Amino acid sequence: MFLPGASATSSPPPLPRPPLAWSERAVDDALVHAIADQHALPRSVARVVVGRGVASLDAAALYLRPSLKHLPDPLRLAGVDAALDRIEHALVRGERIGVFGDYDVDGVTSTTLLTDFLEAVGGDVICTIPDRLVEGYGLSKAGVDRLVDGGCRLIVTVDCGVTNHDEVAYAAGRGVDVIVVDHHTVPVALPRALSVINPHRPDCTRGSEMLCAVGVTFNLALAVRRRLRERGWFSSTRPEPDLRDALDLVALGTVADVVPLVGENRVLVHAGLQLLRQGRRPGMRALLEVAGVEAAQVAAGDLGYQVGPRVNAAGRLGDAMQGVRLLKSGDDGVTRALAAALDAENAARRDIEKQIIAEAIAQVEASPQLREAHAVVVGDERWHPGVVGIVASRLVDRFGRPAVVFGQGGRGSARSVERLHLHDALSRVRAVVGEVIAGFGGHHHAAGVRLAAGGLERFRDAFLDDAAQALRPEDLRRVAHHDGVLDAADLRFDLVDSLKAASPFGRSNPEPAFVLPSVRLRGVRVVGSGHLKGTIDPASLPTDMRRGRVDVIAFGAAEREFEWQRPVDLLGVPERNEFNGATTLQVRVRDFRPSSSSSSLSTSSREA
Repeated sequence: MFLPGASATSSPPPLPRPPLAWSERAVDDALVHAIADQHALPRSVARVVVGRGVASLDAAALYLRPSLKHLPDPLRLAGVDAALDRIEHALVRGERIGVFGDYDVDGVTSTTLLTDFLEAVGGDVICTIPDRLVEGYGLSKAGVDRLVDGGCRLIVTVDCGVTNHDEVAYAAGRGVDVIVVDHHTVPVALPRALSVINPHRPDCTRGSEMLCAVGVTFNLALAVRRRLRERGWFSSTRPEPDLRDALDLVALGTVADVVPLVGENRVLVHAGLQLLRQGRRPGMRALLEVAGVEAAQVAAGDLGYQVGPRVNAAGRLGDAMQGVRLLKSGDDGVTRALAAALDAENAARRDIEKQIIAEAIAQVEASPQLREAHAVVVGDERWHPGVVGIVASRLVDRFGRPAVVFGQGGRGSARSVERLHLHDALSRVRAVVGEVIAGFGGHHHAAGVRLAAGGLERFRDAFLDDAAQALRPEDLRRVAHHDGVLDAADLRFDLVDSLKAASPFGRSNPEPAFVLPSVRLRGVRVVGSGHLKGTIDPASLPTDMRRGRVDVIAFGAAEREFEWQRPVDLLGVPERNEFNGATTLQVRVRDFRPSSSSSSLSTSSREA
């Protein structure tokens, strides 16, 4: 079923990493000046704001001061009314409610949030998350049985369910109502659940298509709380819960699910980070501690790269309910033990991932078909299905093409480039290969796929053909967008602090990056596991800065050490670096190249 590995003696030369083009974001200079004046911002920071799609002074005010009062009405979500009626009925009658979640961070945080909320309003609630290897993705009949046998009369799915027609029907056959809360692309026909709440429903006009599941779940909780308040449900003995206390969960799930960090999502994450910095949830404190992140300084990037992977590790290799237990627990001893276990799981996941990435790259480089294709499809029955999504992401970065990676039992994950909508592509491929695809689901940038036995070759050929028709060569070009040119003299702590006004950063609201031309570096050395570090030559800095220093670090660039012996143009992110109690100014480098003249830099940095 699977492609053979590469032979050590017959492998062709490695494929070069596609070059990275530098492209300066086009902005309205008049608006940049107006925003800088109105908000007392450095022009470079105002330029970042406009470069994130802000098109007016009013929009800039909302962008720079995100507020929960600007969130849309949760009652505008299609399907919410029927869900409110059924949840209210269950609460009034004391019926047990089952929450069924997905095993990734979005599912774990959604499960925790809804379970916590329903318990806080007096509900009788139990929750479950499927075993990834045994049950696979989505609502399962085994999961339905667990909840029904546990006494549930109502099941609420979170971060799954919108494609589970058979399982919803099975639950109905067992006398149980199902409410689906999901955010994945909806099928042509919705499952016959009591309610389907999904902002991608064609009849949903709220404009919240970018919400992930925990964002949708948070809105459902807001709507339920409003209904209960109107019914006089709350009292001195049953106080109304403050849902702002759940925003740390919303922030973690939203960032980890890599949905666009704009509009409603950005407001929710901004508020959630403020809560996280207070360190109020024991489970979050424990996670930040094992990740080496100071709670008071936590940023969106820490959630995406440090905290999220540790929560995900449980669902990838073990029991995803560990994440729910960790986030729900108020006992510091319990949370520290669970966080340590997740940290160990994450370390094991990294080792497995590293090996599979090397084998996957070898498969691509050994295959004449894949070397020339517009996409990558690889697989091996030995590969753990819990890490194939991460491997697919690494392959997209390595080769600049969409990637689908299959592991044990034909279970695979896909990741894409901007120009290829994965759910649409997989729908087209299924029309060609039919039952070779046993199931799939997802959205634009990520999807899960399951193949029938022996189906990889047919799937691979069809997917590569589809990618060849859908993508042009220029769609596969790797581009690093930046926010203009900075002189080394502009690198100051006050600039870094001012740039925080544009945070939180994430997908569709990327962190600011600038070009620093003709930088001379001193003390160049390799540090850590293959990282390149140096210090900007003090002669390049203004007189008042020469007593300090500006460090430069490029992760994973050790093999290019020789290039830093001469002046280079850097593309990087100015930031504070706090280490061993000392704070220094640092440029985190995304890319670099031999120094160019000012004229050639201007041209290359503004290519379309």
